[in-house]
Amino acid sequence: MKKVKIEFLFLIILLFIFVISSCQPAAVDNDDGTGNDTLTLIPTKAKMVCNRDYYPLMYSLFDNSKKNIFCVMYNINSYDYDNEVTRLVDRLIVAHERGVVVKVLLEQSDWNSDVTNSNHQVGDQLKSYGIDVRYDPLTVTTHCKLFIIDSLYVMVGSTNWTISAVNSNNEANTLLEGEEIALDFTGYFENLWKNSFDGR
Repeated sequence: MKKVKIEFLFLIILLFIFVISSCQPAAVDNDDGTGNDTLTLIPTKAKMVCNRDYYPLMYSLFDNSKKNIFCVMYNINSYDYDNEVTRLVDRLIVAHERGVVVKVLLEQSDWNSDVTNSNHQVGDQLKSYGIDVRYDPLTVTTHCKLFIIDSLYVMVGSTNWTISAVNSNNEANTLLEGEEIALDFTGYFENLWKNSFDGR
């Protein structure tokens, strides 16, 4: 009987450790420039967003945005017909016309002309509506797929804005919710933004 009680107590302790370890807040690099980087734990809600869940969630986040949308994207394909990608681009334009601050930073490459050309086409379209669009330096590959929305939500993951990524690829993303994590990613975005160009 004593052996059963000890085993039961051991299982309860293991369960407690498992529950506590699975509820840890996000860790972020404080990147304070001192060379003494440490990880800081901050409270954050996280949601897995994979495959076909991406498009409806992003559409909703854009439509419900109130303050700002900051975007870093490796590839946004340009299409001359209606599809999920063109609708997401349209939602950025609609948000901007509602008064939301929209900033878009896109990849341009000295080795991948397809990505550069499609990003320039979409960038020109967004600029024609008054959206602030910038490009990374030619010699730098900006492979991020990152959105910061209303200084509260962060979507980060693998999904480019292409038909295959949105409609058929296996893609994995995480939606983070929390002012502190959004602030950290905003700092990252601002660093990329200040090292980017508004022209080609």
